[in-house]
Amino acid sequence: MDIIKFSKFRELLLSQKIRYLLTGFYNTIFGYLCFVLVFYYFSSTVNHYFLLGICHLIGTINNFFSYSTFVFKTKVTALRNYMKFNLVYLLIFLFNVIMFTLLTKVMDWNLYFSQALIVALIAVVGYILNKYFSFSNR
Repeated sequence: MDIIKFSKFRELLLSQKIRYLLTGFYNTIFGYLCFVLVFYYFSSTVNHYFLLGICHLIGTINNFFSYSTFVFKTKVTALRNYMKFNLVYLLIFLFNVIMFTLLTKVMDWNLYFSQALIVALIAVVGYILNKYFSFSNR
């Protein structure tokens, strides 16, 4: 009985969707902590959009290597996949900038809360785009 439960648990962990969710959770925490640290130390003196760009660059590099290594298990880090991944993250970055501006400048929401909400939306959009575009076998 215990062997059957362990086997099902192991099978669940080996599922690509579960690995994507766990890796995405790690990437989200990593990206948000990067955002908090960068904005905490530099937001009073450096343009917010420039800081978002820095956070995006750091997060994108981290995300590509974690997804390609742990989720899609690509043996070779293909330049084509990396370029497609960056295209997806460019779209995500533009979405982030638009939403960040709307929430913080137009609606005057707290920038930390705003980014947390945006990150949750980005996680869903990123999953769909990465699954069917960045790392697709087509």
